[in-house]
Amino acid sequence: MASRALTSALHRVASRRALANLQVRSLAPISRASHGLVVPYAHMPITDFQNGIPVDQVRHLEEREQSWDFWTTSEAFSNWKPGAMGVTFVPPGEIWVVGKRDGTVSKAIPEGTGWTTPLLETVLAVKSAHPVVQGIVPQGVTTKDGQKVDGYIVTYHKVIDAAASAAYVDPETNRQDSERAAANLVKKTFRREIGSLTLENNDLSASDKQALSEKILAALKKKADEYGLEPISVEIRGAFPVSEKVPARLRAMDPPPPAEDAFGHGLSADYWADVLTPPFFEKKTFGSAKYVRTPATVSLEWVVPSPPDFHHFNELPRMIAQRPEQGGKEVAKAKH
Repeated sequence: MASRALTSALHRVASRRALANLQVRSLAPISRASHGLVVPYAHMPITDFQNGIPVDQVRHLEEREQSWDFWTTSEAFSNWKPGAMGVTFVPPGEIWVVGKRDGTVSKAIPEGTGWTTPLLETVLAVKSAHPVVQGIVPQGVTTKDGQKVDGYIVTYHKVIDAAASAAYVDPETNRQDSERAAANLVKKTFRREIGSLTLENNDLSASDKQALSEKILAALKKKADEYGLEPISVEIRGAFPVSEKVPARLRAMDPPPPAEDAFGHGLSADYWADVLTPPFFEKKTFGSAKYVRTPATVSLEWVVPSPPDFHHFNELPRMIAQRPEQGGKEVAKAKH
């Protein structure tokens, strides 16, 4: 019995040491030697636009971003899903698609008050009640005269059956959601039709753009009931030579995907507001009576150190008097 108890105690100690080491390794990437204040990255691209295309590539692209092929104003592809248990309130402009935890869609809740079965149902997708805009970028398409071009198409549609849209599985890619399938259909139609067209001055003519947009819109309308989407219009922004790198310019307009160990990953700009204690936002006045004085504009410089890239904390002290041998005046010495 004593040996068995000793063995179990050793196992507990070993597991605690392993857990402690694991915690240290997981916390190490998000710590700094100078301070613990995390400043999230803010992406503010500044560039001119010509014909709906950014003129410059505003940032460098990572390798994993090269597979990006369309953007959308829909929240259907967001990793964040609202929690819902029992009585739920759907914000205006949203449609919550609810289903079982195995991914089976059961119903769609429009904006307002709804009901979900606790522990059995969860929110699978968030659809937009407003018209959705998508920008699709087919890459490396060959024209009739053999040129390699990148296309840029902007489509507008409205979700008419949110449950069917979220439950749809594309038979070609085996991926869920009809809005993604609609983007793939646009790319497929563009690739097929661009093979019979030629470029004029490194772009499609106005008549070719109009004819191509009508064909893409007709292809989307054929799938409207199956997708649960109502196509509104299609706009062909153009077909550009691969050398112009239009897809890279469009990708760069979005914020870069944060690394898992990056400072501020997954944090909002005011993430510290709920965790810091009140003394961080208080300035005390001392005298015959000590009381707290908090001004209207709170400054973090009182207690929380700011990042060293723009704060004076880590600057070296400046010399205000030169030595005599360097041409400066003799500084009076203190008398003892």
